[in-house]
Amino acid sequence: MKRESLIAACGLYCGACEMYRAVHDNNEAKQQALVRAFNSRGGKFTLKDIECDGCLAGGRLSPWCRECNIKSCVKIKPGETICSADCSDFPCRELTDFAKQMPHHEEVIDNLRRLKKVGLKKHAEEEEKRWLCPQCQTPMSWYYRKCPECGAERSKKLYQVPDNMF
Repeated sequence: MKRESLIAACGLYCGACEMYRAVHDNNEAKQQALVRAFNSRGGKFTLKDIECDGCLAGGRLSPWCRECNIKSCVKIKPGETICSADCSDFPCRELTDFAKQMPHHEEVIDNLRRLKKVGLKKHAEEEEKRWLCPQCQTPMSWYYRKCPECGAERSKKLYQVPDNMF
């Protein structure tokens, strides 16, 4: 179930989150860099704030995941934990606005459509594989330009990282 719990309510793959990777890879330098980056944009973050186990993992959550309108919407729908492409409002304004906020958000609508087509288990497996270094199979983050382990370029199957990101 671990793999499936890394598919967020919005359709993102939490296993590629910068915070998730930094914490779960025990990368203290990256954790410190994230805190500095968030605080340079007016935040008041501590190392504790970036500890996140994934949206639906049942553990620690980042501030963004704790206060998520998409997750709140899903909670009021009986039996649902992830936004559904079957919803009569799909894709709703909340989801389309979210998809425009950050480069890694752009794929949520396609992710949710894929999830509907192949099911949670298969989709989670595909996402886990998609976010591995194409050369050494190290887990990659949404914003890694190169593999932190072997230095290989990120897969062409992933979106291009904008120059102004991390």
